[in-house]
Amino acid sequence: MECKIAIVGGGISGLSAAYELQRRSVPYALFEHTGRLGGVVRTDEIDGFIVDGGPDSLLVQKSEAIDLCHELGLGDQLVPTCTPRTAYIVRGKKLFPLPEASILGIPTKLIPFATTDLMSLSGKLHMALDLLKRARPNKELSDESVADFFLRRFGRQAVDYIAEPLLAGIHAGDVDRLSMHALFPKLVEIERRHRSLILGFRSLRAEQPQDGPFRSLPGGIEELTKSLVSTLFSEVLHCDTSVTHL
Repeated sequence: MECKIAIVGGGISGLSAAYELQRRSVPYALFEHTGRLGGVVRTDEIDGFIVDGGPDSLLVQKSEAIDLCHELGLGDQLVPTCTPRTAYIVRGKKLFPLPEASILGIPTKLIPFATTDLMSLSGKLHMALDLLKRARPNKELSDESVADFFLRRFGRQAVDYIAEPLLAGIHAGDVDRLSMHALFPKLVEIERRHRSLILGFRSLRAEQPQDGPFRSLPGGIEELTKSLVSTLFSEVLHCDTSVTHL
């Protein structure tokens, strides 16, 4: 089959691109250098437990993956992740839970944030200064990295112990290279509308899903990539095939 579009890589991005092209009846070919499709999305069953080796949930606020699950017929299988769900951050070889009522690591309640051992006193003070800072002027609203955004609003410890493990971790990327506007436009909009991100998230706390911001699938997140693969024409999926020249 002749085609003008080659998809290099069979991870979630490549599979999603293939799915959309196939919906539009646009010829394509997908090339994956390993023998497995799905990329970093991987689920294993170990001693009766479902263990996600890559992303372990879908974020409700970033609804595209949720919408895709509904398109693939997985919508009624989406379940909230275990409650209470607590994320832990490693600091100095110790695990520290994120403060209660944090949204993407940004505190919405004073006491849990003030009593956490995740940050030092100076780190907490730098983060609390968000309450006093002005929003970024419109003339300076060019894109900035996730690291630069958090450094400007909350200080260095927030970059190291919130932005890097949480926000960059969601995308398995480099906190200094990931785009704030592309990946977390809601945070940029909250700063513009509310000036302070802490105050903005506090005002939006009532809008958060009552059963939590995360969703998963009974068989793990790899169910999503396997469902995607099942919708694609097998003859255009080329595993164990490296692309060496464009």
